[in-house]
Amino acid sequence: MGQTVLSVKTDEELKIGVGKILQQLGLNHSTAINMYYRLILAQKGIPFDVKLPNKKTLKAIDDIERGKNVKKFAAAKDLFDDLGI
Repeated sequence: MGQTVLSVKTDEELKIGVGKILQQLGLNHSTAINMYYRLILAQKGIPFDVKLPNKKTLKAIDDIERGKNVKKFAAAKDLFDDLGI
């Protein structure tokens, strides 16, 4: 199959940050994008949920931004105890 060039615009800091991670994985941007495209093809869609938040999620986001209905824990153990796990 022939090759083609894909030109993509992205934030420079995003490219650099992703590039560092890809380098640690032994990959480059081109390989990662091709992997993503193959997943889209195999799954016949974006391989993760892309949707707008529902009303409950929007309320939770608003509460967090306002510091309302937010629990804080000094340690992970306290959080786990609160969750019962």
